[in-house]
Amino acid sequence: MASLMERLRALIVDDHELVRSGLRFVFEASGRIEVCAEAGTASEALEAAREHSPQIVLLDLTLSDGDGCALIGPLRALPSAPRVLVMSMHDEDVWGRLVIAAGADGFLAKTAGPETLVAAIDAVCAGSRWIAGRAVSRDAPEATADAALSDRELEILDGVANGLSAKEIAARLGVMPATVDSHKRNIRAKLGIHSMAELIVWAQSLRGRHGRN
Repeated sequence: MASLMERLRALIVDDHELVRSGLRFVFEASGRIEVCAEAGTASEALEAAREHSPQIVLLDLTLSDGDGCALIGPLRALPSAPRVLVMSMHDEDVWGRLVIAAGADGFLAKTAGPETLVAAIDAVCAGSRWIAGRAVSRDAPEATADAALSDRELEILDGVANGLSAKEIAARLGVMPATVDSHKRNIRAKLGIHSMAELIVWAQSLRGRHGRN
């Protein structure tokens, strides 16, 4: 990773041109961050990252052709893997944990000001994470909310991660579909997750962290 005294190459990924223009203005004003490319879709973002090798990717969670969270893994798997800072209007308490679990380097609310944005980029490019509005050392213990889940609940999550319905998970585990639904509600309550979409993202990130197939 380049020294912070050098100009950092940034890729902006957001499907709103006005947002991209605003970010470009902030970066140009900083004098230290160069926008090497912009993208409005996930497919454009991956292509631009391969072509321009940015050091930092500013990534929106909601893109016109897919979920920005699903783009984190492919970005981090590139030969010159960039840092990834997710920017979103989504709830930080839930999605901040989810994007970090998926491999992002930080989560920044879109309500943050320009100084906070530049500080977050500096932090993640220097090797820290940006969580809850501040830099956090990578050596700090990570939240392990999934450790509070039972073995059966983890089995349910594995089925969710693989796209199985409640009926299919029930058949695999030898229980009733209503039991699976009950477990899902308990899991969401333990993790502070409010929707099935968020539960699916969490389940898939958990599978990635623990090497489940």
